[in-house]
Amino acid sequence: MIDKKYKVYVINLKKSKSRKKHIVSELKKQKIKNYEIIDAVNGAALSLKELRSKTYKNKYNNNPWNIKMSPGQIGCSLSHIKVYKIFIKTKFKIALILEDDAIFIDNFKNNLKKLIIKNFKFKKQITLLSELKEFYQKPIIEGAGYELVNVTNAFFTHAYFINRDAAKSIISFNYPVKTIPDNFVFFKIYCGIKINGLNPFIVDQDKVNHKTTIFIKKHNLKKKFLFRKRLFKFKIRIMKFFVRFKSHNIK
Repeated sequence: MIDKKYKVYVINLKKSKSRKKHIVSELKKQKIKNYEIIDAVNGAALSLKELRSKTYKNKYNNNPWNIKMSPGQIGCSLSHIKVYKIFIKTKFKIALILEDDAIFIDNFKNNLKKLIIKNFKFKKQITLLSELKEFYQKPIIEGAGYELVNVTNAFFTHAYFINRDAAKSIISFNYPVKTIPDNFVFFKIYCGIKINGLNPFIVDQDKVNHKTTIFIKKHNLKKKFLFRKRLFKFKIRIMKFFVRFKSHNIK
């Protein structure tokens, strides 16, 4: 069975019982049984000392990767890193990571799962099941009514597959925490992770019944210049003259 080829991890704050009930219901609808619920790190409950010890600081005592993350964002990054550390200790080569507000908008059929698993061909790879900000119009492969596409930018972490080397690479790069867990552009540029995704996407967030528990701090600080990021953006801008891109029109 295809489900035995990967492990499913669900990130849930222990106190969020209604969200846990929701995601368990979603998993039952999809007949997914090989899941494990992982207690999320509550960033808001961490002391200032703990937050400082778990976030990156350079010799100038600042974090050029992400100037001002909120405790909730730090906790979210730590939660995904916690899952990666658990995952790489198992025998599984691939994991499906879900957050507890994920909602499947179509039946996650076995032939679609096979398409995704079969196309984990890169040493370090992530395949997103959620909305995509930007991707190449020409698909990598088509099947089961979906396209597997090459992603240049995306935001969300509520549903994605990841392999062992990608997980190890993110742990190495993002602990202590440099940036938010859905900064896929950084993981693509600085970790060399191949980012793929589904078009159309199959997993959304239940924003009506389960509002986000992560709050973003507003600030007026300027982000530091990061050469590789600027170079990547410039490359994509040039490529748009020659290659067609698409988006799921994220607002």
